Amino acid sequence: MEKAFKYFKSTPSQPSAGSARLTSTPRDVYECGPNVVYDSSKDVTRRISFDTRTIMIYGYPSRGSVIILEDSSPTDLDFLALDRTNPPMFRHEDPEQEDAFCGRLLLLGAKWWDSMARYCLLNGEDVNTVELDDSDEPEPTKRERHWVSVAWPSAGGLVVSEFDTNMWGVEIEKDLVPEDVARLRLCTSMDEKAQMLRNRFRGKAWESIEDYRGNAFINCWGRKETCEVGE
Repeated sequence: MEKAFKYFKSTPSQPSAGSARLTSTPRDVYECGPNVVYDSSKDVTRRISFDTRTIMIYGYPSRGSVIILEDSSPTDLDFLALDRTNPPMFRHEDPEQEDAFCGRLLLLGAKWWDSMARYCLLNGEDVNTVELDDSDEPEPTKRERHWVSVAWPSAGGLVVSEFDTNMWGVEIEKDLVPEDVARLRLCTSMDEKAQMLRNRFRGKAWESIEDYRGNAFINCWGRKETCEVGE
């Protein structure tokens, strides 16, 4: 017993888990910088946005600016070869692939904005018309103002619906966008979309984009070299 007692008396006790944490060498501490607030107007990488009331798809042409398709439908995603259940969240890294995507995006009635800042300025929820009146900002062009929806039926050609909208500097009282255009989200094919555009939204049929005459950017890819408002 005495030998056993001497053994336990001479053997140092092992520290408990808690004491081991208290006596161990402290880890390096890193100070984090200030939080960076995400600014969507400066994001030139995202492909699709779900954080608005409608689905928005973006394209970034190599010649500059940004192309935006608002209120995208399942048929639009199919036309763009985007997976509807798991669409890509970022743009193509290859400029040629991105340009090809942008050209196809315009065929659906997307708008070619000078910049995200210009888009936000004219479409933001808190547009300050007084400040805009006193600024040198150009008024919205017809192509910037018009709501456009396009379908490409299997029989050929295209069907285009266009309606004017109210923006800063312009007050329109008639021929405004119908309140039930959300019906287009129910279409599951371009043929259904073309029929609905013709029957409900005064859609007009065109044989080709070369024949098209209207207020959309549909046939602008091959000939548009300057910004929309000339900046």
